[in-house]
Amino acid sequence: MASDGVLVDRADGRIDITLNRPEKSNALTGEMFLRIGEICEEAAEEDASVVTIRGADGTFSAGVDMSAVPEWGEMDPLEVRDLLEPVHGSIRAIESLDVPVVAALEGHVLGGGLELAVACDIRIADTTARFGLPESTMGLAMDLGGAQKLPGLIGEGMTKYLIMTGEPIDAERAHEIGLIEERHDPGVFDDALGELLTTLAAKPTYVHGMAKRQVHSVRPPDLEESMRRGIYHAIAAYNEPETQRRVEEFFDGE
Repeated sequence: MASDGVLVDRADGRIDITLNRPEKSNALTGEMFLRIGEICEEAAEEDASVVTIRGADGTFSAGVDMSAVPEWGEMDPLEVRDLLEPVHGSIRAIESLDVPVVAALEGHVLGGGLELAVACDIRIADTTARFGLPESTMGLAMDLGGAQKLPGLIGEGMTKYLIMTGEPIDAERAHEIGLIEERHDPGVFDDALGELLTTLAAKPTYVHGMAKRQVHSVRPPDLEESMRRGIYHAIAAYNEPETQRRVEEFFDGE
């Protein structure tokens, strides 16, 4: 079933979500985030054992679709906030789901696509995957929780490196720093993914739910508030003339 650039397949307790905008390198829209959140909320009511999120045609996601960003300059900041807060709700739906959520990563895993992957429980990648946070290149600020959660995965220094340089890293480096849990050659990637999903599905769902709650309990207590502040940082960054110039150059160069 397809909806808003997202495909979903349900079979044998598995829910497979596919980002399906290959002509745009699976760039994420607000509607796509909302649909992912809805599917995760539905999974909580179903007899699901594992959820996967991956991208169509060999790439996960090149990031958030930029087409709506220039309109922010014409909008009241609270209107922009109201656009972004439901996206945060979808991220919370992923993280609060008792069922394990696996990000299957190939090709581009950039910007908001990387932040979506960070919201998942386990990240498995093939060697084509490239990970990066290119927002700074356009003067934009991160707003989907990656800046708050990545330090717990890869440390403050590496988080700052990815954000400040905007430079991507390959799958080998991502595995070394703990950004991904498994790395495989493309020819065996689907088999490795299948083995991982089988291992996860064999465990009681309530055990996974308990594990997620225990692990998340050591996150900073102000994480949610920090993510909300991230929205205002994004709004403030876009209102800088230099950011607007860089965004305009981005679209002129397409």
